[in-house]
Amino acid sequence: MYKQIPVSREIFGDGENQLICGDVMKLPESVRGMAGRVQCVYADPPFMTGERYVRSRPYGTKGWKTGSPAPRYPAYDDRYQNEKTYMRMLRKQVTTAWELLGNTGVFYLHLDWRMAAQARLLCDKVFGKTGFLNEIIWAYESGGRARRYFSRKHDTILLYARSGKYTFDLNRVPLPRGPEKRNHMARGMDEQGRMYSRIVVRGREYRYYDDEPVYPGDVWTDISHLQQRDPERTGYATQKPLRLLERLLLPVTAEGDWVADLCCGSGTTLAAAQRLGCRFIGMDRNPEAIAVALSRLRTDNLTVRCETSRDQAALQTAESAADGLFALKGLETEHPAFPASGTPADHLEAWETGRVEKDVFYVDRRFCRSFRYPELPLSLKTDPGEIRAVMTTDAAGRRRAFLRVDD
Repeated sequence: MYKQIPVSREIFGDGENQLICGDVMKLPESVRGMAGRVQCVYADPPFMTGERYVRSRPYGTKGWKTGSPAPRYPAYDDRYQNEKTYMRMLRKQVTTAWELLGNTGVFYLHLDWRMAAQARLLCDKVFGKTGFLNEIIWAYESGGRARRYFSRKHDTILLYARSGKYTFDLNRVPLPRGPEKRNHMARGMDEQGRMYSRIVVRGREYRYYDDEPVYPGDVWTDISHLQQRDPERTGYATQKPLRLLERLLLPVTAEGDWVADLCCGSGTTLAAAQRLGCRFIGMDRNPEAIAVALSRLRTDNLTVRCETSRDQAALQTAESAADGLFALKGLETEHPAFPASGTPADHLEAWETGRVEKDVFYVDRRFCRSFRYPELPLSLKTDPGEIRAVMTTDAAGRRRAFLRVDD
């Protein structure tokens, strides 16, 4: 049988990357220790909308196969007592970014029309006006339409440099030029059959070949919000698309650089950093956001610093030493959002096996549901006595650790 135990850390492989449940207002020592080592800090904090956000998550094999059931759970609270309270949090985000960055590093602050102006003044104070590089406008078409003013259809992403030695390579984000007509330029074809647009200025011809790239300016209209059925969606509120984060990271990072996200939410920045070969630190105050982010990441080199849940949930197992079989039957737990027809097996979204030393869980195997693999493997061909500890994540994102208790 297995008893539930408290665990504060979970380590996969060498555990170099960091996924942390913590608050920027009470910065964990593991983050403070990275001062001066980070190449890029991205912050997508609450926008001071005054709303309480929820998230949806598929439940059980059917939910991951068809999209239903997908219960709704609390995500985060974007309500602040007043602007002063909000700005105290934002100031901590900006000053922490400045402290983490090395001399070549840059900072992105992602907000919308509500607080972007105040944030610009704040960043000017912390980074200096000469540290300002861009005010990027990310324009999109999703959402409703206003009737009493022009619809607010963009976010503002401020880009600041830690010093004049910052890294930026625009060549890493080329865009296709395409054959569309440009102003009143004439069209032509050269000897190799390459199409181009041309213009003559003071007797000199300028050619713009269709197969040569162009590069983004500071207004981006080619990256849309995630659509409702986009396979990239995690169900987490205000999730940003991977394409957006990859465009932000590519010009300012190289393989092996450290990337930090101080409000990582569903983990888009971390997933983008991982795809680009960067190391990362992700932090969020919501432990269930940590579970959602974890489900998107490769877990070959990761430390998760997040206290596990403690309640009366019980792990159901079946073992056969003779057949060399260990199986999970499910998790006996409750949640108000779980469907009434749910079973202990449906409650599980992921599980790991490993060992526990003090309050650290060292993982050797992980199994997780996904849209591609909605059926969670629940059995292993192994000596059941070798399964010393099990970590579970339920459909609501609650993580629990269980230690084997021999009779």
